[in-house]
Amino acid sequence: MSVFIAFAAITSLLCYFMVILPSLTFILAIAWGSTLIISAFYLTNWQLISIFTANVLIWLGLAGPTNLLFYLGIFGVSAFVMSCLARHKPDYYYLQKKGFIAAIVGVSLFLIFLYLGSGQIGIGELETQLHTYIEESLQTYDEAGIFDFYQERGISRDELENTLSKVVNALAWHLPAFYYLQAILAVFFMLFFAAYASQKRHNDRLKKRPYDQEIMPWQMVWVIILGLGLWLWGRDELSYIYYAGSNLLVVLTPIAVYFGLAIAIFKLKQYPARSRRNLTIVLIILTLVFPVSAIIFFAVIGMFDSLLDFRKKRTPKEE
Repeated sequence: MSVFIAFAAITSLLCYFMVILPSLTFILAIAWGSTLIISAFYLTNWQLISIFTANVLIWLGLAGPTNLLFYLGIFGVSAFVMSCLARHKPDYYYLQKKGFIAAIVGVSLFLIFLYLGSGQIGIGELETQLHTYIEESLQTYDEAGIFDFYQERGISRDELENTLSKVVNALAWHLPAFYYLQAILAVFFMLFFAAYASQKRHNDRLKKRPYDQEIMPWQMVWVIILGLGLWLWGRDELSYIYYAGSNLLVVLTPIAVYFGLAIAIFKLKQYPARSRRNLTIVLIILTLVFPVSAIIFFAVIGMFDSLLDFRKKRTPKEE
């Protein structure tokens, strides 16, 4: 019972601070989710459900129904699913896969509820807020004489305003991608820190492969190709098809880069220590000088390795 009370108190406090400290919500949500996953190894099903129910009631009481949907959709559903599954099949990558699926479903339901409630998913509000912020910033720049600095370099005020307006519109139209990416990152770090804490307590039920041996699921490559196809198809008219594709690319490109870096580290480890150090320095410099090219490079090799499995890391079951 004392273990149940301890986990109930910790998760409840984290939920409380998630609401009153919105700037730290993402970090606190990761700590909350990790704690919930770890608690599954020590509690019964009903105790776990009781703790989650209490956490949900805290969100509801402090933040209201709309924000409750945000907490559940972005963080809650995936953390609860991984916690329940951890009791019966504590396999790291099985939990990660189910957590990602739960995160996608949770965010999708959250966006559907937003749309049904207001006829939109917050893009308009975000665009208005960003434009207001830009206008205030431009006024401040004008008073500080910063526009004179740009005009001396051939950049007029109108050109700067148009550029900032395009950036604002692009950010607003990719709001769904930011929701999905936030949920996916939360799942990754929740499980990562839960596994780390378990290993520190000599609990081997959440064993993670070394980073340089990880491989992207091959199914994701086809989703990336779908996103690229939609992006190219609707690019001329900047239609909904274009933004559907670009949102997919915004979500999946960082994931492909993550696995591409794993391949690069795997290859670097095959060199002698001195050569490895020099190659690492060169790779870092090139990444800093050509960041866009580096992103494309790592994403592409992550995709190709996912399909061809150059390192022969995929098990027959994963095939």
